[in-house]
Amino acid sequence: MTGSDKKIRIWIDRTPPPEVVIPSDVELVDGPEDADGVVVAADRPWDDDACRRLPNLKVVVRSGIGYDNVDVAACAAHGVAACNTPDAPTVSTAEHALALMLAVAKRLKRSEARLAAGTVGGPGRLVGPGALELDGRKLGLVGCGRIGSLLGRYAEALGMDVLVYDPYLETAPVGTLISLDQLWAEADVVSLHAPATPETHHIINSDSLAAMRSGVIIINCARGTLVDQQALLTALDSGHVAGAGLDVTEPEPLPPDHPLLGRDNVVVTPHVASTTTVGIVRLIGQALEQALIWLRGDIPEHLLDPAAAHPGVDRRVGMAS
Repeated sequence: MTGSDKKIRIWIDRTPPPEVVIPSDVELVDGPEDADGVVVAADRPWDDDACRRLPNLKVVVRSGIGYDNVDVAACAAHGVAACNTPDAPTVSTAEHALALMLAVAKRLKRSEARLAAGTVGGPGRLVGPGALELDGRKLGLVGCGRIGSLLGRYAEALGMDVLVYDPYLETAPVGTLISLDQLWAEADVVSLHAPATPETHHIINSDSLAAMRSGVIIINCARGTLVDQQALLTALDSGHVAGAGLDVTEPEPLPPDHPLLGRDNVVVTPHVASTTTVGIVRLIGQALEQALIWLRGDIPEHLLDPAAAHPGVDRRVGMAS
């Protein structure tokens, strides 16, 4: 097949749901080796070595917000564009963060365990002691982009006061913008919504935990590297941290014998916040759209390195025999 009849070859690292429409000029391939573009999740590195091994590759799209597994500069050096899909996981992830916050605050695991053990003691005592009423409490958002701000609106609907720390904002889209030290000191629940960078590595550590209120709850649906898990375990053991809800960990997944698992005040899910039925359709559909815009010669909205759009970059597929 030559000229304009040549199909665009795309590799997607998971089987797309039937709701994702595959255009007629696109061929889904079984592996990345011959692909013009790839749609990838967070669990595989895309760096200099990967680009070197894939000479046909022209674009990598991360199906999500965080792209710490994509070396944008290395891709650009090989003439490979990199994109992400920051709008796709917003609703699903914010809802998941809310679910973790409620599950930990209401001590759902503890109550279920008591019921299973037969230690409830009667219908009037189905909920164990220590459950937290969130109305009137303070939610501290570390990072307030798409997901954080939506969670903040959910929290306000519950009657919570929302505190925001985000060094990139001059005004908060929800709640009140404060310093990080203030947030540590005042929040009853701390929820992380920051990217994985050297500045945010282990932003939850022994010092920041010690600065928090006794009985604080920690929620993380961002990146596992934001939390020093040993420091968190120590604070959980002492009772200073009342509980935690984690969708991301370090490493992923946690080994079955990890001490964070099996605790009745910690809920851990395996990095699935964005993967609702509708969420997966959005993630893959929007990623595919970004790849095809690039491979058809136009500029996608979420191009991570604008310099890649230089007119001299050869990115179009099917334009030459």
